[in-house]
Amino acid sequence: MLAGALLGAGCGKTMSEDDCRRVGDAMRAAWKAELKRVAPAEAGGSGNAAVVLEGEGERLSAEWTLDCKRELAGSEVDPGELDCLTRAKTLEELRGCAAP
Repeated sequence: MLAGALLGAGCGKTMSEDDCRRVGDAMRAAWKAELKRVAPAEAGGSGNAAVVLEGEGERLSAEWTLDCKRELAGSEVDPGELDCLTRAKTLEELRGCAAP
């Protein structure tokens, strides 16, 4: 979703591998913030669900970063959208960055 939006809006900024990493880091942080918002603490639970969900966020972020480096690095992107993605603190903000 985000990769297509970035590529479709090229305007003079070239996506770097560091940009890919920064967006991946923002995605990971937004995922963790969402987990805290939705399930702040497991009441009396073992925490297994939290570990699984956090691991999924790590996996998604790592996949995004690798795919970005392979497919987007060197391509022109919209600098405003890239800035929005790297500053996003929630999943909703991330989705908003890619909105038309």
